[in-house]
Amino acid sequence: MLSEHEKAYCQALMALKRKEYSNALESFEKAASGYGTNNEFILLYQSTRLLVEVKNELAGAAPTIRLEEKELIING
Repeated sequence: MLSEHEKAYCQALMALKRKEYSNALESFEKAASGYGTNNEFILLYQSTRLLVEVKNELAGAAPTIRLEEKELIING
């Protein structure tokens, strides 16, 4: 049987595979107390956390581009 930390870690890895980064981050947070010194876990957890933060920042700060339509008259 897997412990709760191991289950959360597996769920995080599956969420990463499905590109569900917010879900993966939640699962990594649940597993953190059981894997605090594991270098592979720390790398995956911190990179997922950074990815979610960047995606949220980009989604909130994405400038709207307004294209102006201009009619071009060529040769007359």
